[in-house]
Amino acid sequence: MISYEDALKKVLDNTRILKEEEKPLIKCTGQVSAEDAYSGLHLPQTSIAVPDGYAVRSSDIRGAKKDNPVILRIISTARAGYVTKKMVKTGTAIRIMTGSVLPDGADCVVRFEDTDEPGEKNGPGKIKPSQVRIYAATGPGKNVRPAGSSVRKWTLIVPKGTLIGPAQISALAYTGRVRIKVIRRPVVAIIATGDELINPGNPLAPGKTYNCNTASIASLVAHYGGVPKILGIARDKEAALISKIRRGITADAIITSGGVSKGDYDLVRLVLGKLGKVVFFRINMGPGAGVAFGVIKRPPVNGVHTSIPVFSLAGPPSGCLINFETLVRPALLKMRGVDNLDHPVVEATVVDSIPGVMPITFAKYTRLEEMRDGYQVTLNIAEKSGMLVSMASANSLTIIPEGSVVKAGDTIKVLPLSWRQGMPLP
Repeated sequence: MISYEDALKKVLDNTRILKEEEKPLIKCTGQVSAEDAYSGLHLPQTSIAVPDGYAVRSSDIRGAKKDNPVILRIISTARAGYVTKKMVKTGTAIRIMTGSVLPDGADCVVRFEDTDEPGEKNGPGKIKPSQVRIYAATGPGKNVRPAGSSVRKWTLIVPKGTLIGPAQISALAYTGRVRIKVIRRPVVAIIATGDELINPGNPLAPGKTYNCNTASIASLVAHYGGVPKILGIARDKEAALISKIRRGITADAIITSGGVSKGDYDLVRLVLGKLGKVVFFRINMGPGAGVAFGVIKRPPVNGVHTSIPVFSLAGPPSGCLINFETLVRPALLKMRGVDNLDHPVVEATVVDSIPGVMPITFAKYTRLEEMRDGYQVTLNIAEKSGMLVSMASANSLTIIPEGSVVKAGDTIKVLPLSWRQGMPLP
């Protein structure tokens, strides 16, 4: 057995960042930029109005007040998307809408709220005024967004290595970009193993178990930015397992579940050793201590050999999900080019206690709650409701180190589970 920390290091040492691809912006959410993206323009290209109002010369409205308004003649209306040919001269004003190009001659915009423009107007006004009363003095540049104030040409908008989300897509699209180079998503082949497994939806015969791991692994692969490729159930025969693994060899990673213990029909390590190399088997952390990791060489392409990582997770659902969260998750993030592979952690006050000394490092499904003065965590939800119910209701994992004693009131580090809706976020 090796420690979890050593196991994770071996996993990451055998995991590579995937190649880049160029895609439309709208299809890149959750992927990592593989290039530095710059603006090719000054934006806005010209000065524009910020609020709806009147484009005027600031010198014309000095001293304007509610009880001493300045009256200007309205000569035109400017709207976004069009450039008026009219010029603001002394004693005149142009009605202007948000985002419109500032007309020549004007150096500021007076808000409708600071004029006699009807306040209850909704959409185009029925009355077309010929003059406007200005109730507030406005200085040069007021309520105007200058050219280049949003972004200057050749400004770095999205650095290489940035996780692309709605804000990045908005910024890139604003500069006219329609595509960007990103690290591609990892394709993950998923194989369940065991003669006892049947798929949900079928009658459960004596001695049989529903295959729940395939669905949960596929959902976690998708949640962490991968593309699941379900290959079905491999029965407890060496040839069947070899066939399934060879079908998955074109993926970026293979995940199997079950068949990694020491029974007569636990064949995963045997097959993994024949097809490639077992890097480790068993870690000093439960549940899911019986987890294996290995690598298999692919057939050469243009004389170049590459390897594919194989994660052989525990069969019981509780251990399987813990194996994924603690070992597979960081590997998928690395494949995607994500810089920070560390799991989010919060410190929480323990509500209950664990009797005795922890004989091995143990990951518990726990319930994390945000309080006024911080977080608190309930550790023993499995003891109260059973493993299956606790797994479904947990929103965090708490790893209890070997040899530790945990009492109510202690402070402990907790791993929030991002795949749990409604969880408190740090």
